[in-house]
Amino acid sequence: MKLSLEYGWDCTPDEFWALYFDEEFAVRLHLEALGSTSAEVVSQEGDLATGLVRTLRYGQRPPMPGPVRKIFGEEVVTTEVSTYDPAASTTTFTMTPGTMADKTHIDGSIAFAVDSGRTVETFTLEARVKIFGAGPVVERFIEHQARAMQEQSVVFMRSELGG
Repeated sequence: MKLSLEYGWDCTPDEFWALYFDEEFAVRLHLEALGSTSAEVVSQEGDLATGLVRTLRYGQRPPMPGPVRKIFGEEVVTTEVSTYDPAASTTTFTMTPGTMADKTHIDGSIAFAVDSGRTVETFTLEARVKIFGAGPVVERFIEHQARAMQEQSVVFMRSELGG
């Protein structure tokens, strides 16, 4: 499953990244906007000028279809590792669920470009689930969940950035 979404922003990429990698904001985003049951920045090394790596762990109880709930349980705890490259104005990430991590591979990126004075974000996500008989169902759920979380994140971040 591959997902690609695009958003226009009324801020510079640097302003976006400063908020996105603010540790307190990351926790608030998950707890206030994304309905996470827990959120913690486990580590964040480096800086926005030279690049950084952040490990974020959060728990969620999303409305899952029966087969997905049976596999993952009521709560999904995810560890997300993001690597930011300031020269490319891009962060790449991997997301690892606490359950079935060896059968679930999720990665993606957030990239910014300025086109004709307009700041444009491209969000991509790819999920591959190798669970016999349930892989496609889980991938569709991941796509639905990622799309909803991204939309909620954009709304929350725009309200914080004043646009």
